[in-house]
Amino acid sequence: MEQLYGDFDASYNELQGWITAIREYVPGTAIELQTRPYYGPDEQLQPRKRIFQRMFWTFDPCVRAFPHYKPFVQVDGTWLYGKYTQILLLAIAQDGNNNVLPIAFAIVDKENMESWEFFLTNLRRYVVSNDSICIISDRRKRLIAAIRRSGVSWRSVYCIRHIASNFHRDYKNADWKRQVVKMGKE
Repeated sequence: MEQLYGDFDASYNELQGWITAIREYVPGTAIELQTRPYYGPDEQLQPRKRIFQRMFWTFDPCVRAFPHYKPFVQVDGTWLYGKYTQILLLAIAQDGNNNVLPIAFAIVDKENMESWEFFLTNLRRYVVSNDSICIISDRRKRLIAAIRRSGVSWRSVYCIRHIASNFHRDYKNADWKRQVVKMGKE
């Protein structure tokens, strides 16, 4: 991996260059980067160094397409693996033909209320201008708290796939799980 892509530290050091290139070659891309101060091994503040905390981005074609999609946004997070184990947050929309469009992305250091608030605030700022949006998610407490704290009147509902997975975990019956998904789609 290192021979193909370089080491992890070098990749992080190239983040500012990546942001500059994306802004130059993909006009209209919105990027919000948050860093925090770096304290060296001796606990002294290193004023010229910063540590990655979180980053949000969305592409202009996705922003322009979103108003033509259903007024639902599904959000979820997944762990990234490797030396640095951040979380990728993602928002997707769906059109009338059930095609999906990823509309926003973030890499965050933790899946907590502050990270979800950062993601939702930027989602609202750059992509979703409509207050009548329904957020589909696993409805974890941190996410629900961030939605409430955002002050936006978005409704939040459970994702049928999460309901079905939880149902299957408890009852271990694949046919019943398919029936739960089918009920949710009707």
